[in-house]
Amino acid sequence: MLLKTLVIDDEPLALVRIKQLIKEYSQYIEIIGEASSGGEAVEKVKSLKPDLIFLDIQMPDLNGFEVLEALEEDETPMVVFTTAYDDYALRAYEENTIDYLLKPIEEERFVLTMEKLNKYIKSQEQIQKSLANFLSMDSIKKVVEEKEKYPPRLQVRIGDRTILVPIEEVIRFQSEEKYTTIYTENSQYLIDTSLIELEAKLNPNDFIRVHRAHLVSIPAIAEIQRAEAGRLKIILNDKSKTSVPVSRNFVKRVRNL
Repeated sequence: MLLKTLVIDDEPLALVRIKQLIKEYSQYIEIIGEASSGGEAVEKVKSLKPDLIFLDIQMPDLNGFEVLEALEEDETPMVVFTTAYDDYALRAYEENTIDYLLKPIEEERFVLTMEKLNKYIKSQEQIQKSLANFLSMDSIKKVVEEKEKYPPRLQVRIGDRTILVPIEEVIRFQSEEKYTTIYTENSQYLIDTSLIELEAKLNPNDFIRVHRAHLVSIPAIAEIQRAEAGRLKIILNDKSKTSVPVSRNFVKRVRNL
């Protein structure tokens, strides 16, 4: 990860020193700009959107703390404070910064700052990874809960027997008067449940009503074709390549598949 970095200091020599120290870490840090006052710092952070800033605390217009106060939370980058005075150390750490460097900055001390920065980045990456995993698990949970809303199978009574037909095997339903026929690839079953009742029970992501007499499995739809008089029909992917008419009331639904 190449960190876009802004160096902020009102002392030219201090700017040069920090940039020299950063050069040793050019494979990780890219200096994208510098600022010599608090007001300029606020403008450049907002426009350049750096990942990291080296921020002098004492400046003539806005001090380092006021610079951070002028930024929105989502605009605030990682911060390493720099100052010639150690009076601000406690407040600097209260700002949840990476580190606090006293000028003149020694190379050995700068190495420790880079180590802290590396640890912080790794911890943030781990947090993001954990959050992604949590969201992923949450999504899976929602899918499972969604599936549990709908029956995984239908009960079909034949004499003194009850057959359980898995929903995933159903290709289509067709109603005739008071009864509905369930069609699977290899079988047909007659039930006394209306299409309206079935439509209310089944997952709308899996089944679509295309006609007052037809409710079909969406994954079973192979083609949508234009029929006579500008009407539509769907062709299913079963062995018979069944053709099912689409009534005018359901054309919009079918077109939106």
